[in-house]
Amino acid sequence: MAKTAAVIRSIFGAVRMDLRPLVYAVDIAIVLLFVQGIPMDDIHVTRDIYPQVARRMESPSGKRPSCKTVSRRLERLANLCWKSLAARGLIEEYLGAPLKAIRAPRDMIFYLAFYVYLDTPFFVAIQRRPALLF
Repeated sequence: MAKTAAVIRSIFGAVRMDLRPLVYAVDIAIVLLFVQGIPMDDIHVTRDIYPQVARRMESPSGKRPSCKTVSRRLERLANLCWKSLAARGLIEEYLGAPLKAIRAPRDMIFYLAFYVYLDTPFFVAIQRRPALLF
């Protein structure tokens, strides 16, 4: 988790927002992809990732955000992450291709999971080892 937080913090910089939902989502994606060996296409973020993020976000008093709340937070964070990468000219460095936009927050979660776990941008990693997708 520390490495994931460091990578995400390096993208966002010193901001005063809770980045934990994105950090947790990326960490969960890493476990699903690389530890459990589940293919990326078989992972459904609303079923496999968001509920686990909600559990990790539980407050000391036992209050837990809903999956809908987690979904909105992750959507905002993924879009802000994309905007930060674009503004700083880091898209190709972190993703491995000169993309113009992301299709969904899900994409950013997986791009960051590949970058954190493999120390290689997503598109470079799948070009070298296409089996990572299956």
